[in-house]
Amino acid sequence: MEEHAKVTLISHGIAPRNEGCKYTAIIDGEEKAFFPCMFEYTEMEDFENSDYIEMAITDYGFPYGFPDNVDADDCVWKPIGDDDFQHLGAKEAIAEGHAVIFEVIPYSSGTLHTSFEVANDFKLRDLKLIIDNPDTNEEYDLSWLYYCNVFGGIFDQNGDKPFDEDTIRAVDYKGERHDFHLDFQGGSGWYEVYEKEEDGWFPSYLKWMVE
Repeated sequence: MEEHAKVTLISHGIAPRNEGCKYTAIIDGEEKAFFPCMFEYTEMEDFENSDYIEMAITDYGFPYGFPDNVDADDCVWKPIGDDDFQHLGAKEAIAEGHAVIFEVIPYSSGTLHTSFEVANDFKLRDLKLIIDNPDTNEEYDLSWLYYCNVFGGIFDQNGDKPFDEDTIRAVDYKGERHDFHLDFQGGSGWYEVYEKEEDGWFPSYLKWMVE
């Protein structure tokens, strides 16, 4: 058996939800709360349009249990539009005969964090979340395999937690991407192994070798 593998992060496991989550930014040493807010856009200029900002906050922004009286300057946008702020994974096919091993690690508590320098006129609404989107199409072989075969079982076990397909990957500030890092505490996980055959993906006997 030829042994070669590439490690790929599928998801940090935290979606922008209110249940059990706290969102803060430390600016000049001061901790400030913020709220992920959905923002529907068609072009980048929309993020500076006061009418679009007002509409995002009042009509569309907080479907996940956040307060409905948040100031625009306390929002971090979750853009809804093109793929600019979505992480789709690698657009490449996995060859027939290859296997994929998913290591699923549940955790009881976790923190996503990143740091970067900002301008003097920085506002929280200058930030845009970059979100995982595994529900794409078969051109993204690994993401599609995860979404079709692994995601549903994890989601069913975590219906009361801030886990979904749109987990947080990174944040954009003025066109620069800053990836989040995860610190967590948790219990034991498990493996799911799939092998690609001529007719598609199937569970693999290699799971017993991995475990």
